[in-house]
Amino acid sequence: MDDLTRRSVLSAGLAAVWAWPRHEGAVPQADAAFRLAAAPAADEPPLFASGFIDHDPPLPYVHCPSLCERAQGGLVCAWYAGSYETARDVGVWLSTAPAIAGDAAEPIAWATPRVVIDRPAATAQLDRFVDKIGNAVVFPDDTGRLWLVYVTIAIGGWSGSTLNACSSTDGGATWTTSHRLATSPFFNISELVRAAPVRLDSGEIVLPVYHECMGKFPEVLWLRPEGDALRVRKTRLAGGRSLLQPALVPLDGQRCLAFLRDHSPARRLVVQRSLDTARTWSHPMPTPLPNPDASVAAVRLSDGTVLVACNLARQDRATLDLVLFDPAADAWHRLATLDDEPGERFAYPYMVQDGRSRVHLVYTWKMRRVRHVVMNEAWLRAQGREPVA
Repeated sequence: MDDLTRRSVLSAGLAAVWAWPRHEGAVPQADAAFRLAAAPAADEPPLFASGFIDHDPPLPYVHCPSLCERAQGGLVCAWYAGSYETARDVGVWLSTAPAIAGDAAEPIAWATPRVVIDRPAATAQLDRFVDKIGNAVVFPDDTGRLWLVYVTIAIGGWSGSTLNACSSTDGGATWTTSHRLATSPFFNISELVRAAPVRLDSGEIVLPVYHECMGKFPEVLWLRPEGDALRVRKTRLAGGRSLLQPALVPLDGQRCLAFLRDHSPARRLVVQRSLDTARTWSHPMPTPLPNPDASVAAVRLSDGTVLVACNLARQDRATLDLVLFDPAADAWHRLATLDDEPGERFAYPYMVQDGRSRVHLVYTWKMRRVRHVVMNEAWLRAQGREPVA
């Protein structure tokens, strides 16, 4: 065996160990079920409101927002920002907003953003060297505690990433000391987070993640909160070495879809299906939608259709579009374009539903601001539907 072959075998072996699924107990029971959003009021008027979350003073680079509803009421949004992606001054920022009053269509007033975690704080809290901060996702558990799962990098690029978590019991005002999540048995690296979690009636949280070392592929973390710590298990979505950032969407108690970013030359949005609460998955299949190697977001509406926020282009992120997918008919329809400006980037959409089934969407606007859009099903039904072949 020559040196090149020996190095290739060693690299492949290391990658396999890095990515090996970690199981600390069984995956959810067969009778575990997804929680679905409640149906909206039948007579609600259309609602659409839009606004921005801005830094003061502005920062050069703002990216990767996530948001959720707080048990205390209102919303919380988290993202990372700094000089540029992977710059050493990047930190995870957070802002809060009050609950929407009635069906008002005015922009929501977001509080002045503040840093939750940066490189020096992460280094001190995790008791290890941190060179860079990356993606973050914020979500609640059944007790109302907020969780922030975020990426740190000790060396290299995204393939050297690690996932960490901290939590808040006061709606994001204060946070516990961060701890690493043990997701891989060797070096515990190359795990990233991006898309929104879904919840089971057991209280377990299903968090989609992805791997980027020696290939790109989607995975699922099964999180069980235990006080201010998270118990973690990991499984993998089958197929491919170029799919990442899965967006999970429950269709009913057991069935769900995963929409995947496509890093391959095909540049197509890809879908996988599960019939057993995300435990096993079908082979990935391309959809009619283009995908410019870009993240997507999706939520289930009360009639069983799926709202998808995405970039409807193969090569750029100059538009941000809303598309409706009907799983029963396997049909796609374009609903609306929220932004369209050649040469700009509108990226990384993230969607959740609040307690009144209104859809909240945040995304990176021109890589300098976070745009927040809230809409209800009445507004979505009023949009024209252009078939996507």
